[in-house]
Amino acid sequence: MARAVTGDHVLFNECIPLFRPETIRVKQTENKLTGYLLLDFSLAEVLTFSHFSIYPTIEVKLPGAYSAFIAPVLLPDWFEWHQNAHLFTIALAAVCSFVTGRPVKAPRDGYLTDHKQLDDDCLGELAIQHPILTAGPGAHDIRLSQKTLRKIKILLQETIQLLFDLPYNLYTKAMQSIRLVHLAHLNKREDFGLSYYLLISAMEPMATSAIKRKVVASKNPLLDQWNEIAKTHPEFEHLLTAYKQEIGKNKLIGKRFVEFVMKYCPPVQWGELEHPRENSFSYISEISKHSNDWSSVTEKQWFEVYPEDLNEEQIRKLLSDCYNQRSRFTHEGENPPHKSPESSNRFFDKETIVDYDNKTKELCRIYEIVLPNFRPISFIAKMSIINYLREKSKVMNT
Repeated sequence: MARAVTGDHVLFNECIPLFRPETIRVKQTENKLTGYLLLDFSLAEVLTFSHFSIYPTIEVKLPGAYSAFIAPVLLPDWFEWHQNAHLFTIALAAVCSFVTGRPVKAPRDGYLTDHKQLDDDCLGELAIQHPILTAGPGAHDIRLSQKTLRKIKILLQETIQLLFDLPYNLYTKAMQSIRLVHLAHLNKREDFGLSYYLLISAMEPMATSAIKRKVVASKNPLLDQWNEIAKTHPEFEHLLTAYKQEIGKNKLIGKRFVEFVMKYCPPVQWGELEHPRENSFSYISEISKHSNDWSSVTEKQWFEVYPEDLNEEQIRKLLSDCYNQRSRFTHEGENPPHKSPESSNRFFDKETIVDYDNKTKELCRIYEIVLPNFRPISFIAKMSIINYLREKSKVMNT
C-alpha cells in the first residue's frame, strides 16, 4: 500500500506493484491519466506498449547549455483516478534506463498527473527536475539515430513483456535489480565509484538465484581423511564440525557472480555492445542522407583490447576483480582504479598502477592493468539479467 502523500520521497517498493499489479483489473475509461518521463534525449515518435504509451518529448530550454526532455506517458487503464499514479512512471523510468543505458527520471510527486495540457509553469516545474547538458565537454548525446531507436524499441518491448509475464515473486526481484542499474545511471556523474558498484550489485541477486553454491564450491582434498580421523577422536570431531560450519557460512558469491556472467552474458555476446560513437555517426549519416564510412573510427584500433584478445582465465579474473572492487568500495570507500568515467575505447581501458610502501613511501612496483570500462559493465548487467529472465520465462511456459 503506497503512502497517501509521498512527500517528494521515493520508496521504490511502492512503485513495483503499481507498475504491474499482482492482479490487473483493466477498466475502459475515456479519462486516462498522463504521467511524465524525463529523458536525456529527444524522442520524436510514439512508443506504444500493451498497457501504456510514451509520447514524443517536449524540449524545454534552460539557462546555459541545459535543456530538459519531457515525455508524456498515457498511463494504463487500471488508474481510474490519482492513486499516486506517478509511482508507475518512476518504475517505468527504471526500466527505460535499464534498457537504454541512460539516466531517466520521473517526477517524485503526482501533482501534474491529471494535467492534459502543460503550461509554461508546469513545463518549468518538470524541467528543473532533470536538466541535461546539451553542449560542451561532457554533453549528452541527445539525438538518437533511427537505428539506435529501433534497437531500443525492440528490447524495451521484450523487457516489459517479460516483466508482465514472469511469476510475481520473480518480477519483484527483477525490478529490484533493474532499479540498481537505474540508480547507477542516475549517479554516474555524481560518483563514478558508486555507479560502478551498483552495476555489480544489480547482478548479485540474480547470480545467487541462478548459480547454486555447490556449483562453485571446491572440496578440501583432506576432508575425507579428516572425517575418518574424527570417527575415533571425539575431540577432533568437534573441531571438524566447527570447521564445516565456518566454511558453510561462505556463500561464495564472488565465484557465483563470475559464473553467472559467463553463463548469461558470455564474452562472445559482448561484441553486441555498440561503439561509444556508433549512435552519433549513424545519426549524422541519416540526416545527411549519405552512407558515410566511419569504420576508421569505430573499428578496433591497434591499441585497444577486445574480449577475443583475452583467454577465459583472464576474463574470469577481470570479472572477479570487478566484484572485489565493489567489495572494497562497500567496506572501505575505495574507488575503482579507473582514471576517467568516460572512455573512447569500446571495451577496456589500460591503466598504469604505481605502488608505494605504506610505511617507507618507497616505490615498490609499477605495472599495467586492464579494466572493463563503465559501458561494457552496464551492457553485461543488462544482458545477463535479461537472458536469465528469458530462460526463466521459457521454463515457465514449457
